[in-house]
Amino acid sequence: MEEKPAASGNYQTMQATTTFSCEEALRVLQHWGLSVSPEAIAPGSGTANASAIVTLPDRRLMLRRRNPRYARADWVRFDHALLAHLAAAELPVPRGVPSAAGSAWLAEGERVYELFEFIEGDQHREGDARELPEAGATLARLHLSAAGFRPPVEKPWPRFHDPKDLPDWIWPLMDRASGGQREVMEQALELARALAERLPDELYQALPQTIVQGDYHPANLTFRAGRVVGVFDWDWASRQPRMVDVADGLLFFCGVRREPLIAGNIWSLTGAFAIGEERVEQFLNGYRRAITPTADELRALPDLMRARWLYCRVDAARRKVEPARAVEFITKELELPLEGVARLEAGLIASRTEHPPTTC
Repeated sequence: MEEKPAASGNYQTMQATTTFSCEEALRVLQHWGLSVSPEAIAPGSGTANASAIVTLPDRRLMLRRRNPRYARADWVRFDHALLAHLAAAELPVPRGVPSAAGSAWLAEGERVYELFEFIEGDQHREGDARELPEAGATLARLHLSAAGFRPPVEKPWPRFHDPKDLPDWIWPLMDRASGGQREVMEQALELARALAERLPDELYQALPQTIVQGDYHPANLTFRAGRVVGVFDWDWASRQPRMVDVADGLLFFCGVRREPLIAGNIWSLTGAFAIGEERVEQFLNGYRRAITPTADELRALPDLMRARWLYCRVDAARRKVEPARAVEFITKELELPLEGVARLEAGLIASRTEHPPTTC
């Protein structure tokens, strides 16, 4: 999961999971004809991409270095064309800053750098009743606009959060688990196998699709006066069932956390939460303003939520957590959101389609 950049901070003392060196940022900015002092650069935050905030006399910019996992030139070209398409529709996405060569990104060997206008805004506040329906409505607007996108190149990615992947990642950790942790790991393995049966590729691919954002959670959105003003981190954008974004929203916007979200901290970003049923209704009501999910989508949604939750724990444990704590990371209150999904399931399946479905 990715995190929006930090708004300010001293570059030499503020720590982030992934950062530029100041020298690297200064050098890369020369490609855009920007000469700034080291004091003009502050670290961003994230769990995969390096980022830095660049303060100019008249505005701020966000400089990113993409994780090599998704830095292929054709993928970057796809993503930037998509962002330009969405920005042209007046949707709240980052706008690229082109260099003299006309591109908002730069490839240097295996490294890809991007420069965007910085979007000023605030993190989601659980107590603001306006923000949940607004987040749902914004997602629907993004889905509808993305359906009309004609990419200059294709980006054929595999399905998201595939439960078939999980047993091979869980098994090597079983010997490290004991007592209650082993019991939870066994339950996770059993759930992964059940989800693989209930969400086969044929069912997944048959669900209505569009270009999805791929990581739709509070750390990737900013708000101002109850309105969404920024949706960030489009590296995972690809054609998938639109409900994978809705599953993200229902989990991470509708979960009530015990502690505030910490930028760039994978333990915080994937921390357990209780799902608030009223919050789910608010988010879905916002989405339904433009798109009414089909009956098949609503039936699949609880299992898409389960797959997303289990995947974000297991995948991050193998890539972003020190090996000695991987079992702890996976098992810590793993069941809490799953209990919430179980309570929601009957209501989601029975959800009315009060208006004719709108498809992408």
